[in-house]
Amino acid sequence: MKHLILIALLLFAHKGFAEEAEEGKKGRVGPGKAVVEASEKEGLRLSEKALKNLELKFQSVEGKSTLVVPAASLVHFQDFSAVYRERAGWFKMVEVEPVIRGSSASFTSKDILPGDHIVIKNSGLIRVIDLDVFGPEADACAD
Repeated sequence: MKHLILIALLLFAHKGFAEEAEEGKKGRVGPGKAVVEASEKEGLRLSEKALKNLELKFQSVEGKSTLVVPAASLVHFQDFSAVYRERAGWFKMVEVEPVIRGSSASFTSKDILPGDHIVIKNSGLIRVIDLDVFGPEADACAD
């Protein structure tokens, strides 16, 4: 009987923690929040107010050639570098292998298309938002 009670308590505790974690994510995303939508596949959609307050600057992608951006626009984590791409209002981190020369970084990526925009100022702020919404395990899953 003691074992059944212990198992029941463990099941209820697990369910409670899972609901609490989901509530935390939901509480960070939605109308009236800085992040109005979040999707593992698409990335983040930020509110107009958040976009204004973040003071982001962008560089348009014209073709499929090598991209050259300010090295300061790179986001570094673990052993990887990335840039944030904006496409149709969605911000998505794209891992890159840059060649850094002075204050510029050059790279190619199949995940960046003509018409996209690369965040070249305050990209680190989007990284903080990304981690807040998707959690620190996002670094462990980068590939």
